[in-house]
Amino acid sequence: MGRYLWAAGLARLADEMVAVAVVLLALARSGSPVLSGAVIAAYTVPSILSGPLLGAWLDRARRPVAALAANQFVLAAMAVAMVFAPAPWLVPAAFVAGITLPMTSGGFTSLVPRLATDLPKATSQDALLFNAAAIAGPGLAGVLSTVASPAVAVAVVAALSLAGGLCTTALHVPPHPPGDHPSLRAAIKKGLRHLATTAPLRGATIASVVGYGSVGMLATALPLHVGALGVDGDQAGVVWAVFEVGAVGCLLVVRRWLHLWRPERVVFTTVALYGVTLALWPLAPHFPVLLVLALVSGLAQGPVLTATITARQRYTPGALLGQVSTTGASLKIGAYAVGAAGGGALLATWSPTSVILLVAAGQLVGASLGAVTSRPTRTVYVTP
Repeated sequence: MGRYLWAAGLARLADEMVAVAVVLLALARSGSPVLSGAVIAAYTVPSILSGPLLGAWLDRARRPVAALAANQFVLAAMAVAMVFAPAPWLVPAAFVAGITLPMTSGGFTSLVPRLATDLPKATSQDALLFNAAAIAGPGLAGVLSTVASPAVAVAVVAALSLAGGLCTTALHVPPHPPGDHPSLRAAIKKGLRHLATTAPLRGATIASVVGYGSVGMLATALPLHVGALGVDGDQAGVVWAVFEVGAVGCLLVVRRWLHLWRPERVVFTTVALYGVTLALWPLAPHFPVLLVLALVSGLAQGPVLTATITARQRYTPGALLGQVSTTGASLKIGAYAVGAAGGGALLATWSPTSVILLVAAGQLVGASLGAVTSRPTRTVYVTP
């Protein structure tokens, strides 16, 4: 697992930097929040279609590490292109980089059961790796953008992606057990059907997708909200870092007890609590108060990712786990893209505080929809 943590950690650190770095790069080059939302959307929208296909292929690939490494090399190349590209060309460069984006999250995660001897421990380590990258990524992007420039931050994304790809090539993943493989088209249909008809997995997916889609609006609104509090908009990365510190702190405390509850119920509860805490953000009169509220929100949201990954593992056969993981990731990424684009458009007429309140409402809607759709209509497959 050590090599896996290095490879996945570098890949995810680069990915987590992208949201802040390219938003600030687009704002610096154009001054348009609409363009910044469009760049994020271009980076994330392709995964809506590519996720199921990549996952089904990964489940049957003899060398999945080659696919995961290639994803990192593509991101590195496109990040270099964005450093030198004029503002309008940021969108197509981000689009190309985003085609294989689900591999960074769901692709790596689907390898954990094949590498781990203690799956619950490895799953929590994988989730902590996500959170650690989410702490360091936005913070590093914000610091580099402030101290140097957004272009330097994007250049560091390229370097980290390259390093992550090289580390990935050193992974040794045990092969899948031998067996009959249906056609790729049949495999995609089977995976999508499983995701849609397995009630607890469906509910957890809906809650996390709707909630994360709302956060896409927050990515474009937060720099402007931070600026309204009298500090540089680049400090939005600090807010995200503090939020993730809270998430890691919560997960470190509660992870030993998470297995006592059904994972989908943990998702519904924590997504709803996250929404309640987000509704307090517009009340912050000063930046330090906003940081405290971000820490509280992180504490509330902390177990969501671990519970979501656990739900995928618990309710999915091993032969479908890669596809379910990448499809779930692609749905979340696609929803985030829609949120980012919608947030950029709304900010033309709405205040940042209004958009943040809409994000909070999105968490409550997601938790409610997830709880309603998790009611079983058939026998649920549970991984022993």
